[in-house]
Amino acid sequence: MDSPSFDVIVVGAGPAGLTAATGAARAGLKALCLDKLAPGGALINLGQLHDVEKASDGPQIASQLTDDATAAGVEIGFGEVVRLSGSGPWMVETAEGEHHAGRAVVIATGLGKGRLGLPEEEQYEGRGLSHCASCDGPLYAGLPVIVAGAAGWAPYEAEELKAFASEVTVIDTVAAKLPDGVRHLDGRIVALEGSDGLQSVVVESGGARKTVPTSAVFVYVGQSPAAEFVPDSLARDATGHIVVDEGGRTSAATVFAAGDVRAGARHYLADAIADGQRAAQAVVAALAKTT
Repeated sequence: MDSPSFDVIVVGAGPAGLTAATGAARAGLKALCLDKLAPGGALINLGQLHDVEKASDGPQIASQLTDDATAAGVEIGFGEVVRLSGSGPWMVETAEGEHHAGRAVVIATGLGKGRLGLPEEEQYEGRGLSHCASCDGPLYAGLPVIVAGAAGWAPYEAEELKAFASEVTVIDTVAAKLPDGVRHLDGRIVALEGSDGLQSVVVESGGARKTVPTSAVFVYVGQSPAAEFVPDSLARDATGHIVVDEGGRTSAATVFAAGDVRAGARHYLADAIADGQRAAQAVVAALAKTT
């Protein structure tokens, strides 16, 4: 393998990834941060956030994190990573045919789209099933909508939908703190109904089933780690999340994971940023031992 082009390659430009890349670059490492979409990750589609020191919306925070990264000297790249190979140095390959070599890698790709796990799910994608409140919420102005799931970013999405929908209901078997004016229904969605787009869902709760009319379901359950490119040699837990130690190191000495893709992550912005900071520190320490 040729000499590595970068000290560290960060896969994923969400809050954890951008923070990790920025920390590494500020420590003097040559850092590349790759993402298939614009920097910011899930933040791009989120409205007002309140678990940060200064209340702001998702795009503003994404812009600030990106500015911090570029100011620190991080190279921002675009491409979908499809393969990670090697053993240090590592080779990162994108769907576009690009190859990047790095002494260390940080995986910060977050979670994939939510899934209800229903056989009829595909036929309602784009016809009532959505994964982005700010993108699709205006399509359902004055209509009832459902958020499937109460964890992670779901409460933020429910808050966003309040501005458009006539009623917002969160359906989950787990109770969570929800925005004022959002109804919680204990149960899980077991069927989707409607001959012309989504018109209702069947909810199972306590052994009983009932039909709930709705024009849309925003899905935040069944999200699996977006890490299909990761080699099988990296340890994962039963749900596919990457297992790490307290510093974010995986079972490979120079591969790290941060944010929602790692096992045990809490889906909060502050936690993602702290994860990125820890990963950066661990990368700096690990590479110092190899020079």
